[in-house]
Amino acid sequence: MSTSAVPVLLPSLLDTDLYKMTMQQAVLQHFPEAQVTYRFTNRAPDMLFTRASVDAIQKSIEHLGRLQFTDDELSWLRTHCAYFREPYLQFLSRFQLQPVEQIKLSFVPHGDGEHGHLDLEIHGLWKEVILYEVPVMAIISETYFALCEQDWSIRGQRELAYKKGRQMLENGVILSEFGTRRRRSFATHEAVIQGLLDAHTDIQSSNQPGAGKLLGTSNVYFAKKYHLAPSGTIAHEWTMGIAAIRGYDHANLHALQLWDQVYQPPAFTPETVGDNLTIALTDTFSTKVFWDDLLHDDKGIELLKRWRGLRQDSGDSAKFLQHAVDVYRRIGVDPSKKLIIFSDGLDVARCLELQKLTKEVGILAGFGVGTNLTNDFTRSSSGERSKALNMVIKLYSINGRHTVKISDDLTKNTGDQDEIDMVKRRFGLYGLEHVEDA
Repeated sequence: MSTSAVPVLLPSLLDTDLYKMTMQQAVLQHFPEAQVTYRFTNRAPDMLFTRASVDAIQKSIEHLGRLQFTDDELSWLRTHCAYFREPYLQFLSRFQLQPVEQIKLSFVPHGDGEHGHLDLEIHGLWKEVILYEVPVMAIISETYFALCEQDWSIRGQRELAYKKGRQMLENGVILSEFGTRRRRSFATHEAVIQGLLDAHTDIQSSNQPGAGKLLGTSNVYFAKKYHLAPSGTIAHEWTMGIAAIRGYDHANLHALQLWDQVYQPPAFTPETVGDNLTIALTDTFSTKVFWDDLLHDDKGIELLKRWRGLRQDSGDSAKFLQHAVDVYRRIGVDPSKKLIIFSDGLDVARCLELQKLTKEVGILAGFGVGTNLTNDFTRSSSGERSKALNMVIKLYSINGRHTVKISDDLTKNTGDQDEIDMVKRRFGLYGLEHVEDA
């Protein structure tokens, strides 16, 4: 039986993923007046909500408007996130969400009228509403599993996370926890963090040669509470928004150059590896488009040489890995000095497989594991798998112009269909199912 309480009252605005805050600082610098909308999509429409659950979600979202960054939280950000500079921290000191004005939520009946779908749209200044996505998704998930799907128990989650963490760390995996958005509950998330820390402590004390480590968590609140490094750089929405504002020609390059202006000299000089936020996300419009964009421009090649590495979030990981190694060698870069972060629906087995592959081809690897850690459950009554919600909240428009995301699985797109078709034609992807076919 579910033990979650509703409404879900999140404890802090830090209960979000770091990349939302790093992007917020960049938006504040480059696009402070941009107006945006985000839309919610439930990719599993058979998983229906109840009227009561939507009412509870509404109350939980309204609670976000009562949260503010505390002096203690701002002090921690100053100390542990050197890339956050004073103008941004001053902005956060005055920051408050306005969910009643900024979020439209409604229940859409289906079938018996007591069950149905959730319709949600977020609108406002990009520099403000950018912080809704992660907590709102966490609220939706926790409420669904408190009221709509209750045949599960949190018992054993810390132990399960320990088992997974230990198996990965024993095999040399460098791990970050990425599970905020689709977690079963806040309590589940905390149990997972505790289990991973237990595994990390045991592995480190064993002095096992070649052991991996728990690098950190994307969740800023838990990073602060458990003395972990907050992990994250850029999400797809950064490139999506810039493409819509400035055009699709060289959108990947423009997005990374604008990022440089916030997080590289002369604006900011990283003094540690953890403060160097130069990991490029490659699949906003497919990795084919990313490579074509950067490799056909001297400035793009210079950026590839200088940035720490890449994040692979969709498509064929093995093919991506080999192509990245080949590209680095072709432009005169030693791949063993570069890093690939894998974050595409990972579980333990997939992490171990990719860890082996990266060693074979000679490149560094890190792993961002999310839903498989924070929403891995079985039904209490039958032992069958209790599926997580397959949902997204994505940037839908900016300054009245549609935004789109086209991953390396070319059938899984986000945004206005006419705009998607236009972008696919623009990049020679229309009618294809996989980026490898392009």
